[in-house]
Amino acid sequence: MTTMAGAVRHFVESSPSGVTSREIRNHINSAYPEKWTPGTLTAHLYGCSVNQPKAYLHHKSAEKFLYRSEDGRFHIYDEEKHGPNVWAPVVDDPTTAEQDNVDTIEQLIETSISLERDVEEHLIRNLDTLEKGLRFVERQVVIDIGRVDILAQDASGRRVVIELKVGEAKDAAVGQIARYLGWYARRDGKPPRGMLIASEFPEPVRYAAEAVKELALVQYRVQFAFNTIAVED
Repeated sequence: MTTMAGAVRHFVESSPSGVTSREIRNHINSAYPEKWTPGTLTAHLYGCSVNQPKAYLHHKSAEKFLYRSEDGRFHIYDEEKHGPNVWAPVVDDPTTAEQDNVDTIEQLIETSISLERDVEEHLIRNLDTLEKGLRFVERQVVIDIGRVDILAQDASGRRVVIELKVGEAKDAAVGQIARYLGWYARRDGKPPRGMLIASEFPEPVRYAAEAVKELALVQYRVQFAFNTIAVED
């Protein structure tokens, strides 16, 4: 008997470049019509994701085999590609152990994806504000060991690998961009530069970054602007 987790795993495994939640939903609806409700699928995508920290509290029994990348695509979790599991809490926090309903889970996922896309779009349009002469080359580039958020070129023509993390950067982010830098260094025959962009960099992450040559940490701030809208009678 096929379980939803098994059906999702089989479909995601068939696409090395990853699949979106919509593609998973369309496949499940086509291959298993009316077998499961949309809410059940949403809960599985959330509960089975290794890098959804709250899923370990809300869906403790769910096998964590999915990895949701920054662009919102789901992959089968691979420690070599995605880094060690740093998302599982060491101790359960009883103050956050309430069960989220399906609507809340859907909102959390979609809001996170939307913010990531917005920040990435802003970065691409304003690379020159990061560094004078920085030029956009490509985005969401699939390579042998993962997917690079943004590739750019500096004023001297040197490759720049940019990795974006919405929210606080984790230790795994340093390992991730270090792998990308190593991959391009071997392929190009010369080392690229790297930029890890996030809203916060805890002290342990800063220590880790110091060990990676040519890696700069860049902190962003989200600013809100308010405009009064005239209401016509």
